[in-house]
Amino acid sequence: MISQRVFLDANIFIAAVASSRGGSRLLFALAAEGILQVVTVRHALLEAERNIREKLGEEHLDTYYHLLLKSRVEVQPLATISVREVTACERIVPRKDVPILLGAIKSGADFLVTLDRR
Repeated sequence: MISQRVFLDANIFIAAVASSRGGSRLLFALAAEGILQVVTVRHALLEAERNIREKLGEEHLDTYYHLLLKSRVEVQPLATISVREVTACERIVPRKDVPILLGAIKSGADFLVTLDRR
């Protein structure tokens, strides 16, 4: 039984691919066991894929895709966001992080997990 919905920023996907022992990878293991539901937005998935390709190398994409499939990542759509919601979020986070914050809010996630310091 899944008890917590955890929204992941792109950097968590990258860290999980880069290290099989870190906390980021543990989140995917817990999701694969059905303990957590991993949620994100398409924006984060594309950013993670691009950064994995550029920083870790094309060969690491298989690990990325495997983690996505095994943990049954749920993708939160952002088609219904308003200009007002975007403007409100821009007061809280940098513009590049607005899709992440809005996705976490819209998904009803219990937690937003990121490696960002701000």
